[in-house]
Amino acid sequence: MWPFGKKTFDLIDDRWLREKGIPQEYRDAFNRKSKNLKMEINRNMEKLSDSENMVSEHDSQIRENELKKARLTSQQNELKSSEDAKHSQELQRITAEIELSTGIIDRLSAEKLKFQQTIDNTNETIKMLQMIQNKNVINPGQLVQSPIWASGDHLEDIRDNLPRATDIDNSDILHNEE
Repeated sequence: MWPFGKKTFDLIDDRWLREKGIPQEYRDAFNRKSKNLKMEINRNMEKLSDSENMVSEHDSQIRENELKKARLTSQQNELKSSEDAKHSQELQRITAEIELSTGIIDRLSAEKLKFQQTIDNTNETIKMLQMIQNKNVINPGQLVQSPIWASGDHLEDIRDNLPRATDIDNSDILHNEE
């Protein structure tokens, strides 16, 4: 009886995992033990916390650099109005610092977006693992069809396919009743 005692499930659809931003390593999540799922949930919770901290750090660094850039821009405007602005080394230095601050802000903003994407993907992973662990879904087919995952995009499709009030003609229905 040993090789046939435990029921094994199909793997979760690759495309569905990709769309949700869930790592492919979780394709076999339904075949994992509850202890392993709990460990993975905790690991992802830590990853989520780290990413949220990084977003906060990047936010503060972006604010610092924006304040520095605003101060430098003010100095630059003052120097531009001076008589020797055309040949001012100070104006060149401040302009270079503004460009440097702008580059730092752009880099930090791009990194912040990556961490925010990691947060979104990790939240999706945690949600999926918790649904499996709590037995809210019992197989991969049910998981990918679960209404919990609906994004709301389908509502727009339904709304677009409904006839407009001016397109509705109920005369055939009214004539059938007579």
